[in-house]
Amino acid sequence: MRFSRVKKLLQFCCALALVFQLAGCESLGRKFVRKPNPESLKKEEVVFAPQEYKDEGVTNADLYRQYFLYWKTWQDELIDSLESSGNRKRQIDSLNEGLKNLDNIKPLVKPEAAARLEAYIKDLQELREAIIKDDYANRVADNRRQAERIKRAILDDFSFGKIKDSIL
Repeated sequence: MRFSRVKKLLQFCCALALVFQLAGCESLGRKFVRKPNPESLKKEEVVFAPQEYKDEGVTNADLYRQYFLYWKTWQDELIDSLESSGNRKRQIDSLNEGLKNLDNIKPLVKPEAAARLEAYIKDLQELREAIIKDDYANRVADNRRQAERIKRAILDDFSFGKIKDSIL
């Protein structure tokens, strides 16, 4: 008799727990959960307003000096990176940036100076191909000598004192 009473009490408790579980207590949960701030729900729209800046006040001579300095810096970076443990990506990136600055110089000078510059650009492109093909860094010393030779030649031929009459 006692066992059946305990069994009924246990069934009643399980049924009561099931009822509470199914009914839930959502309103109690809403009481203690913080409501989101309406300002944080608003998303800001990003507005891009491109502005064009004119190159007023910058002469071709100033642009030439700037691009020539950039080329010289990238060429020095290339020469420094041309060592047996050098990073090939750094070497190629330095060479590409130097070539880009030499290409920016071409429209600033007279056609005969641009033709001389084009010969140096071709030399640098050949050097780039040699660096790309040198997978095992066997020709690093030769590539470094070539880069230094090209740098000296461009510095001799295109220093501002010698080229200032050829700038447009």
